[in-house]
Amino acid sequence: MLRREVTQANPVPMGLAFDEEIARPIQGFRDQLSYPDPNAAFGAFVEGQLVGSAAVAWPSKLASSRHKTNLWGVFVAPSKRGLGIGRKVVTEAVRHAFVNGARCINLQVYVPNPEAVQLYLSMGFEECGREPEAICLGGVYYDGVYMSLRRA
Repeated sequence: MLRREVTQANPVPMGLAFDEEIARPIQGFRDQLSYPDPNAAFGAFVEGQLVGSAAVAWPSKLASSRHKTNLWGVFVAPSKRGLGIGRKVVTEAVRHAFVNGARCINLQVYVPNPEAVQLYLSMGFEECGREPEAICLGGVYYDGVYMSLRRA
């Protein structure tokens, strides 16, 4: 429900149109959320309702790239934005990644999304690249900004 609520409010940060979101099979989400440790997803709940999420996934099992992880699935319910929920779930995901050996956390954010970009910058992420026309929604192209956080 949270993904649909966020996508319906503004599909750009999600990177897909609402009709694409509702067409995705639930099993795909179950598969993502059951990736083996140390991959993990974190949620914030208000009165039993999921209102925020963030996850980390190691993209490779090879020793040569186990030092990096991807931050993904960062969403906050539109009605709960501005309360620090995004910062809390991202902070927990970052902590988990570093405790489990990550030296670098990477992410991609579709723009414009000034609130997300500002959150990541305020947490020490740095822009490290841009993909022009990363997504196309309703005939309009949006860039993807790559950001990275390295453990001190």
